[in-house]
Amino acid sequence: MKRDESRACCLAIDMGGTKIAAALVDSDGRVRTRGRVPTPETLDARELADAIHEVSLKVLAENATSYSDLSGVGVSSAGIVNSRDGVVNFSPNIPALRNTPLRDMLAERFGMPVCLGNDASLAALAEWQFGLNRSVDNVIYVTVSTGIGGGIIAGGKLYEGSCGAAGEVGHMVIDVNGPACPCGRNGCWEALASGSALASRTAARIAAGDSSMMRELCGGDVDRIDAQFVALAAGQGDALAQEMIATTAYYVGVGLANLINIFNPSVVLIGGGLTKIGDSLLGPAAKVARERSYVADACEVDIRQSLFGDDAPLLGAAALVMR
Repeated sequence: MKRDESRACCLAIDMGGTKIAAALVDSDGRVRTRGRVPTPETLDARELADAIHEVSLKVLAENATSYSDLSGVGVSSAGIVNSRDGVVNFSPNIPALRNTPLRDMLAERFGMPVCLGNDASLAALAEWQFGLNRSVDNVIYVTVSTGIGGGIIAGGKLYEGSCGAAGEVGHMVIDVNGPACPCGRNGCWEALASGSALASRTAARIAAGDSSMMRELCGGDVDRIDAQFVALAAGQGDALAQEMIATTAYYVGVGLANLINIFNPSVVLIGGGLTKIGDSLLGPAAKVARERSYVADACEVDIRQSLFGDDAPLLGAAALVMR
C-alpha cells in the first residue's frame, strides 16, 4: 500500500473471549486487510497485549505498512470499559482483564496513542457512522447472541455513561421471578432472550419429555443443544423448536419496547448470532416491540437487522479513532 493511502487507514482491533481480530480500515469503513489469532488462555494481561501486538504486526506486514503510517489505533473489548481512562474494569470471558490499563499497555507497544471502547458501544458507533451515514441522531444497537449487549447513539453522540458501562441492556430486569442470569441476578433480559436462554429453555423441555427431532440431532445429550440446533430443527418444521423461537422473539420484543420507551430512537438495529435465525425471530420481535411501546403511537421507529454483522465492533474501533 502506498504511504498516502496507508495514512488514510487506521488499525482496528476487536478483542473477545475466543479471538482477537485486527484489520486495516480506511476512512469509508472498508476493510483493506484482516487477521486473527486465538485469545490466549491466560491470567496475565501482558500476554493479551502481546497477542494483540503480534496479530497487528502481521496485518501491517501484509501491506508493507508501519505504525507511523497510520492515522491511529482503535480497540474494542468485551466487558465494562472506561474509555476515558483507558481501563477494562471487568470482562466476564477474558479473566486477565480486571481493572487493566489496556490502552496504555498497548500504546507502549505500538509507540502511538490508542483509543479503547466497549465492543457493543463501538458496534453502535460503526452502524451509525458507516452504515446509516449519520443520517439520524438517535440509534439503539442491540446484539443478541450468547448474551445480550447494546450501544447508544443519543443526540448524534456515542453515549457511554459515567464509567463506560452504558449499554448493558442485557441486564435490565424483565421478570423479577425469572430464571437466573450469569450476572448473579434473576430475570434479566439476557436470561430470557439470549441464545443461551433459548438453548436452556429448549433443553429443559426435551429433558422433560417433549417430542422433538432435536433429541436425535443432539444424540440424546440435551447439553449439546444450542441455538443453532433449534434454528435447524425449526427450519425443518419441528413444532417445539418453532415454539421456542417464538417465545424468544416475544422476550426480545419486550426488551426492545423498554429501550424504545426510554430512548425514543429513530432506528433500532439488532445484531448478533441469533439474528441469523431470520424473519421468524426478527419479524415477531419487532411486532411485539411496537405493540408494547408506549411511544410508538407518537413516533415511528425503524427496527431492522444490523448492517455489518460480526464486523460491527471491529469497524467501531476504527470509527472511534476517526471520531
